[in-house]
Amino acid sequence: MTRAASNRTTLLVALGQVFRERGYEGATLTQLAAATGLGKASLYHHFPGGKAEMAEALVRDAVTELQQRAFARLTGPEPPAERLARFIDGYAEYLERAGGQCLLGVLALTAERGQQDHPPLTAAITEQFRDWQLALARVFEESGDKPKRAARRAAELLNQIYGAQLVAKLLDEPKHLKRTLRRLAKG
Repeated sequence: MTRAASNRTTLLVALGQVFRERGYEGATLTQLAAATGLGKASLYHHFPGGKAEMAEALVRDAVTELQQRAFARLTGPEPPAERLARFIDGYAEYLERAGGQCLLGVLALTAERGQQDHPPLTAAITEQFRDWQLALARVFEESGDKPKRAARRAAELLNQIYGAQLVAKLLDEPKHLKRTLRRLAKG
């Protein structure tokens, strides 16, 4: 990895932590700069578009990582139930690495829709989740569900995964999320 790539990766990890803890609206440039060890001017050098550009870069990285770790596991020759279990295991790996919070979920909840600098961010998240929900629905169809039922089951699975993250955060009980994911992986 080149030094520039390494520095950008390091910056994104630090920025992601602030956004996970504070949300989009709550993350200030002062906090973001402090987390990276850079001054605000240096941070703008790396991200001329400011906080919106930082969040967009983080969304791209999170989408790529989730695709590789979890959603790519939905395809393959294995039986549908095995692919779904592998998907959940991959998602759990992503959350473990991310401190128990999906950055996409945090940003979708905390970036106000309709403001001028936010539509690309929230639209990208929404579009990606629709694609992933369709990928899940296809696996449920392969397991024998009719299309409407498969779509409902895909939505319910995402509800359970993201709902468990919220409940774990509300209760300050990370084990709740781990238990839920283990139960879902078993089918």
